[in-house]
Amino acid sequence: MHIKGQYSTFTFRPPGVLKSSVSTSPKPRLAPVEAFPEQQLLRLAQGVDPKSGSPLELLREIQAGMLFFCTLENVFLVVKDGIDGVIITDDLHVITESTYFCEEALASQELPSLQNVEFLDEIFISFDSQWMAYDHWMGYTLSKAYLASLYVPEHIKIAVPEYRDITSTPHPISKKLYEETIDKVGIKSRILPLKDGIYKIKKLSYLWPNSYLPQAYFNFKDAQTVFSHLNKKIKYRDNLPPRFYINQDDHMEPMLQEGQQNIIKDTLKELDITPVDLSTMDFDTQISLFSQAELIVSPHRPELINILFCQNDTEILEFSRSVHMQNYIPAWPYMIASTNRIQYSFFDLDWTKITPEIIKNAINRLDSL
Repeated sequence: MHIKGQYSTFTFRPPGVLKSSVSTSPKPRLAPVEAFPEQQLLRLAQGVDPKSGSPLELLREIQAGMLFFCTLENVFLVVKDGIDGVIITDDLHVITESTYFCEEALASQELPSLQNVEFLDEIFISFDSQWMAYDHWMGYTLSKAYLASLYVPEHIKIAVPEYRDITSTPHPISKKLYEETIDKVGIKSRILPLKDGIYKIKKLSYLWPNSYLPQAYFNFKDAQTVFSHLNKKIKYRDNLPPRFYINQDDHMEPMLQEGQQNIIKDTLKELDITPVDLSTMDFDTQISLFSQAELIVSPHRPELINILFCQNDTEILEFSRSVHMQNYIPAWPYMIASTNRIQYSFFDLDWTKITPEIIKNAINRLDSL
């Protein structure tokens, strides 16, 4: 099948705005806490928006924005590993925003035929091609699905792919988490699981911020709604450490070299900051851990989406570096923290030599605020 080109969501003039998120003027963003004096913040700023001409400004304010409720008519929806959520118009153009996390896969895969496809009437979609990764499942799919359950008429089903046992997504969520979170959020009756294939949709709707960046969604308080809902059902646990370090494990892309891990663990042990292994905790325990946290020290990893469970007196220290040959570091944990008034500090491991003294000083800077 030959794709003619791409259209943006906003070519179609999205008809609705999620009014709770309307921002008519820029809002101050909680600036990052420098891990050390005169820390270079440029790569963090470029991670917020790589295309910005003056990226450091993005560390000081959240640009005015709206969260659009978009509706497209007579479009095709792809459900296939690696290119899930791709939207194709009736005249064979691809909706740009639906390809953000799968440009290369879309270019290399042959799309199924559009003949003899299954027809659906009205659905809402919240998933993208990486929906089986924990941060995408929690931060986009589940979060937007929950918003849809609040704002979208009940006759409209919320579509997600059926769980896959085999996927190209590294370290995917488990089937247990997939089913458990849908049930806990209370949207099981609204969910329409889709088998692999292409569907012709009479009316397809989804949420998108007025930005080409999907992570701009975290600039809106609405992104926290489902996390707040889950938090209400969790009880305080006095056996969980308030100040902890999340160990690097096999469920994440490695950020730390062995020597760096040893320095960090030895230093934090001296500071009485407890190491934790998320892989040994069930979902409710992880919610409690983050919602009770006073200080979280962690290498960059998908589970940092759980910052959305944190209170606004939590402190975050992240060890990060560029991934996939980018010239900037992933900034979505900072976007979440700064939007929700959580103190955030980081080390750029590509440019900073980790020592016990520099780690201690960074934590002291956070604690002094």
